[in-house]
Amino acid sequence: MKITDLDAQFLVPTEKGHRFVATIEEASGVIFQCPKCGKDAERGEEDGRRYVVGAHYVVCWFAGKVPKDITPGPGRWTVSGSSLENLTLSPSVFLNGEGCGWHGWVQNGDAI
Repeated sequence: MKITDLDAQFLVPTEKGHRFVATIEEASGVIFQCPKCGKDAERGEEDGRRYVVGAHYVVCWFAGKVPKDITPGPGRWTVSGSSLENLTLSPSVFLNGEGCGWHGWVQNGDAI
């Protein structure tokens, strides 16, 4: 499932949480809805953003871009690609004890 269909956006941390940014160059992480919860779920679209109705979000901070005390943690991901369409994260994403416990990969813009 493409992360662009899961309301994916690049973000940076702020004192009050985070704010969205347009490019991977300015990003410190990525947020997207859970592909496990999004499977076969109702879809919506608003202002060009595609989303899954009712699915929770996953935040992955990029390695070396945010302090260790920024939540969620402790995971940090090595990132490659030039946009959301071809984003790859390493290692796998494991929501250990969070949400539904999804364990998967983001490779070439797909959450699998």
